[in-house]
Amino acid sequence: MKKLIFFLLLLTVISVRAQIHISYKDNPPIIDGDISDWKIISYAFQQTSPPVISPNKLRYDFGFDENHLYGVFQVKDQQLTDLAKDKNGSPRLIFNDGIELYIDTQNNSKNLMDDDDYQLIMDFMGNLTVFRGGDKYLLKIKDYKVPKDTVTNHFIMDLATKFDGTINKERDIDLGYVIEFQIAWAALGIRPHKGQNFKIDVCINDADEYVDIKPLTEKDTIPSYSFQNINRKTDFGFPDNWTNATLKGQPSYWKIFNRYLALYGWLLGLIIVALFLPFLIILVRQNYKLRNMQPKRRSEDSKLTTFLEMDKNALSQEDAFINQAKLFVLKRLDQNMSSAELADDLAISVRQLQRIFKEKLDTTPTNFITTLKMESAAEMLLNTDNNISEIAYAMGFSDPAYFTRLFKRYFGKSPSDFAKNG
Repeated sequence: MKKLIFFLLLLTVISVRAQIHISYKDNPPIIDGDISDWKIISYAFQQTSPPVISPNKLRYDFGFDENHLYGVFQVKDQQLTDLAKDKNGSPRLIFNDGIELYIDTQNNSKNLMDDDDYQLIMDFMGNLTVFRGGDKYLLKIKDYKVPKDTVTNHFIMDLATKFDGTINKERDIDLGYVIEFQIAWAALGIRPHKGQNFKIDVCINDADEYVDIKPLTEKDTIPSYSFQNINRKTDFGFPDNWTNATLKGQPSYWKIFNRYLALYGWLLGLIIVALFLPFLIILVRQNYKLRNMQPKRRSEDSKLTTFLEMDKNALSQEDAFINQAKLFVLKRLDQNMSSAELADDLAISVRQLQRIFKEKLDTTPTNFITTLKMESAAEMLLNTDNNISEIAYAMGFSDPAYFTRLFKRYFGKSPSDFAKNG
């Protein structure tokens, strides 16, 4: 029974270790070969394949968002080796110190790579070769274990590296290198979502044991070389041995909000404008009234002042129409009357009303209404105990502060000073 429990626990540990969880990144890393963007590097591996003089130590991790798969590899390597004379796009790139990444995008391959499987060779100097599986010609060759062909020129990814040490010098000790990358999901044919599964494999390429280090041509052979993947296999490229990877997590609410804001910001802007447009119109109208309010001290000899001071019995027949307008306003002081409403009460058009007031009083209907309100407010300040707010509301103003500014503009003093000193 104890042996069974131990065996089950061992299987559990193995199954946990055989999973790579790829977390969602709200703030994706900048692809510059600097690991500071990666707060936590979750996975580690130490090379053990013989014959290794100075085993490499690998720390690695992955991340994703809607657009990219991200990855970082930090390798401690005491001998930085460049053996491939041909670089980008060359199969010989495996002879350089670097990392190989395998991806089974659809999680459907068995012992051979098919046309949705990829192999990426990234060396410590930033060179890249990409293979895609399923080459139809190579599949016909029975002895060809991993049928694939290069697709470097058609693969969408960004790659950056940094290394610390000297290249191809056996007598010194180097510190190692960092490889950082991002691959567009579109290049892999994947639509990422939480919980999605596929397979990956990571391999260390190392050539510390090579004597008389120098770049090799296509015809040269390498006598001693170390390959090893994170499952400690030295013969790989076979999807059924690759590690399960799962996408975990999702965007934060703040990132979702920003995404929708970017998509529908124009609509939000229209809503905000629609909500605040009435207030803006009111402010414009108030500003217009303030600018066009003629102070009383400057209009004592004006036609409007003369008309307001005339006894109604002395009004000529031609002034009766304007006196009727005055009576309409005085009856509705507590309302925010407009020129259009006054014109409607008098059964004429706004244009006619404006022309009559200009000819008879040299003013506008709006200024005529405001002047009557100011004069009536002054009488209330002197003859009643109402406070300023009450008088403002009685004059049809919803904002006592605006009433105060308009009153001061007209009389040259605030309502409180006017009530004290007249």
